Amino acid sequence: MMRGVRHICVTVLLGGFITLSVAWADGEADGEAAAFLSALEDVPLMAGLTEDETAALEFDKPDGRLAEAYAYGEISREDAAAFYTAIMPEFGWRKIDGLVFSREGEMLRIFLIAEDRSLLVRFVLSPQPSQ
Repeated sequence: MMRGVRHICVTVLLGGFITLSVAWADGEADGEAAAFLSALEDVPLMAGLTEDETAALEFDKPDGRLAEAYAYGEISREDAAAFYTAIMPEFGWRKIDGLVFSREGEMLRIFLIAEDRSLLVRFVLSPQPSQ
């Protein structure tokens, strides 16, 4: 239920990014709910990407949470960058630089790695460094 509400809010808030919203919700049209990463439950999985759940890592440390997740698919770096740049602020993440975001003392880095005909997306969550 909550994920459906998030999707509605994201769709309404993005307005001009209808294509991104449709790309994210593409799975819903087939009767599937929009997906989120298993180790990072509030980070959406872009349509066209498949998470490698066996590679996910998650640790709680006294100074913060550490998590890593991987997804892959036949999408372009540009489309993935545009999607995550547009969608992450809707989940409370503030863009720092490129595909680096911060929220509530945590930093999320998204790496886009081109491989043959597909794209590997690496998500790394760590405590935000002190300044």
